[in-house]
Amino acid sequence: MTRRIIIAFSIVVFITSILLINGPVDHTKLNLVAIAYTLAFTTYLILTRYKECIKFNHFIIIAGVAHLASMIYEPQLSVDYYRFIWDGEITWLGFNPFDFRPSELWMKPAIQNNPYLLQVYSNMSELSQHNFSVYPPVNQAYFLIATAFTDSLVINTFLLKSLIVITELIGAIYLWRLLNLLELNPLRMWLLYLNPLWIIECTGNTHFEGVMISYLFIALYFIIQKKIIFGSGFFAIAIQIKLIPLMLLPFFYRFIGAWRSMLLYTITISLVIALALLQLNIKNIDHMVSSLRLYFQVFEFNSFILHHYLQYGIAETGWNLTRIYGPKLSKIGLGIIMTLALYGQITNWKKLFNRMTIAFFVYLLFSSTVHPWYILTMLALSLFTNYTFPLLWSFLIFTSYILYADSSILEPRIVINIEYILVIVLFFYEMYKKKSPFTFLRLS
Repeated sequence: MTRRIIIAFSIVVFITSILLINGPVDHTKLNLVAIAYTLAFTTYLILTRYKECIKFNHFIIIAGVAHLASMIYEPQLSVDYYRFIWDGEITWLGFNPFDFRPSELWMKPAIQNNPYLLQVYSNMSELSQHNFSVYPPVNQAYFLIATAFTDSLVINTFLLKSLIVITELIGAIYLWRLLNLLELNPLRMWLLYLNPLWIIECTGNTHFEGVMISYLFIALYFIIQKKIIFGSGFFAIAIQIKLIPLMLLPFFYRFIGAWRSMLLYTITISLVIALALLQLNIKNIDHMVSSLRLYFQVFEFNSFILHHYLQYGIAETGWNLTRIYGPKLSKIGLGIIMTLALYGQITNWKKLFNRMTIAFFVYLLFSSTVHPWYILTMLALSLFTNYTFPLLWSFLIFTSYILYADSSILEPRIVINIEYILVIVLFFYEMYKKKSPFTFLRLS
């Protein structure tokens, strides 16, 4: 009876906290957001701890209500969705989002005579206003569908969220199949689909990591069964949502062998190029690349290694050397990732997922920009491992929103340092012990 009361209370607090974060709570008061997120994450862990006492159908209801609660309001912690809607709308007007910066279009009569489009433009971040789109053509298809019917920001945002949730539902079905295929407890899927960071960032803030990961689950389901053609197709779609799955391709060489991996690479890259040609060409491909380059050579946000490297550079030279240090660290990270992919044997799926999870961790450690939703791919891959450092990070990384409020004060950097140190300590502990200290989160 006591356990049932704890579970029922946790469900109520979990859904209420998610609703508050994605809705009416004053997001300028970060202490309130932090309290709500801590409550959501704590009750999420309780539900995970007692997962064997909760029926699978009840988990579906809990997740469904949490996602629906996140669809009611417009995104509260991100303005990226304005750019998504902008790209869709200007495409309907006949403009290619890879040909024009928003700042180059907003004075055109088609924009100036439309109060709705002016509202969308004015609410975009300055970064989005002055740079070309970085979202691949298949991702652009989601923007097109969401903006096909109305000039209502509220309705179009809801449609965008609906498309994300529908894709995630399909991905959840294939994750369930994949867990069963690998003879893992299918209840492990709720470590991802009930994770507050997943719900808030994907459904609440309309970030497309959830869509990309969903296609990735489908691709992995087929690849592990050696159904390379189907796997390649869905892997290409995942890349066309977010480019980051490209990093995983080298890991399949040791897992499925030279011939199958070459077939995987050939089909995947060919489809990626074919889909890219829907909007990209020789003239505008450089526009997208130049915008992507900003994340490696210009910007620094919530980084760890790069931040301290930059502080050393500033002390030595008096200059911010992100343009030099960012690419240098990216090359080091890439070298480590390629070593993980190509050194030694990857003879089974456990080694495959272990190495891919570590690879994403290395990528994030050496990155110049680490937004909260960036770690979701690593969290998804960790479902097939005994690693729990990604789950810990999914809680701690929410503190980076402090930097959104004011990145100039000292206190946020102290918080970010603690965030990274705790995650790195747990990472090395799990590498050394070959298991998680949290027994209820282990595979077995």
